[in-house]
Amino acid sequence: MNVLRRIDRNRFQLDFLTIKDEEGFYDKEIKALGGNLLACPHPSNKGAFLRGLKEVLEKNNYDIVHAHPYTLSGLVLMQAARANVPVRIVHSHTDRRKATRDKSFLKQLYIKSMKKVLSKTATYGLAASGDAAKSLFGDKWKNDPRWNVMYCGIDLEPFKKMKSKKEIRTELGIPEKADVIGHVGGFHFEKNHEFLIDRFITLSKKNMRLHLLLVGDGPLKERMIDKVRTSGLEGRVTFTGTRGDISNVLSAMDLFVFPSLFEGLGLAVVEAQAAGLRCLVSDTLPYEVEVVEGAVEFLPLDNNEDNWEKIILERLQTTGIDRGRALAQIESSPFNIQHNVTMLMDLYETLNGIREQNYAA
Repeated sequence: MNVLRRIDRNRFQLDFLTIKDEEGFYDKEIKALGGNLLACPHPSNKGAFLRGLKEVLEKNNYDIVHAHPYTLSGLVLMQAARANVPVRIVHSHTDRRKATRDKSFLKQLYIKSMKKVLSKTATYGLAASGDAAKSLFGDKWKNDPRWNVMYCGIDLEPFKKMKSKKEIRTELGIPEKADVIGHVGGFHFEKNHEFLIDRFITLSKKNMRLHLLLVGDGPLKERMIDKVRTSGLEGRVTFTGTRGDISNVLSAMDLFVFPSLFEGLGLAVVEAQAAGLRCLVSDTLPYEVEVVEGAVEFLPLDNNEDNWEKIILERLQTTGIDRGRALAQIESSPFNIQHNVTMLMDLYETLNGIREQNYAA
């Protein structure tokens, strides 16, 4: 969405493949910005998904297909190749190597076969970090000139005009003098919400001003709501759902905690730094996520619950980072959305033969 909002729409038409009969949070904005939404059956039914995708590609004369859903991208680019789409980009946003080891033999076989399909059908590949590149393209990804790292950018304009802490806390019903631990992320297994909520339950007995703010939606959200309800802490935990004003919601927080089991990068951590927050994250995140010097602290997850709790309490007593300095550092980094969009536009035109110069990520 950040790309669509800023890309030169006189030069590029962006269409989005969506799941049939499911209205998305950004559907109206996509249409308002000239994008098309193309419905396809859910990928859980691989046959129906492939037939639907085939129909979409045959009806539209695309120059580029840019696929994002990890190994499922193998099926997407396979159909794109069959439809003679000339530029086929696969984009790795996460590092699933640890999670893959615990999968069943058949699931591992599927993942391995999809990676082979991608290697044959992708004309170019991008990754959100070096770890995300290793995860999908292999340890020797640097030997293949097709594979490159391109950091995802964030729009910094909303962070220059954030609501005040008092204003957004009033809006969310959070006490003005609360100590607020925050998290932004979909309620999926890898985000490790259960670990965070367990730490909060323990710490809430030591600090009566403690409040937990969880931003996002997803399949595990109701389970987490039930967990909080069972603990009797409903009044001290706020679930906002999906928000279009992440910068404002971050303004309500005192500390950003992100204990993911695995990530490609963790762009929400970059956004938290832009909001002037100190970030406590799991050491499964790549170190590239620390854009603002001294803003991010990495901790191991295994058998380390007490240490997380101790450091959370300690960091709540320290001041945040200077937001002006943070914004300046991110603005001059590859995580600035304008830098990101410019690189993408150059890449699309280069791969499509419009530009002659070589692209370097």
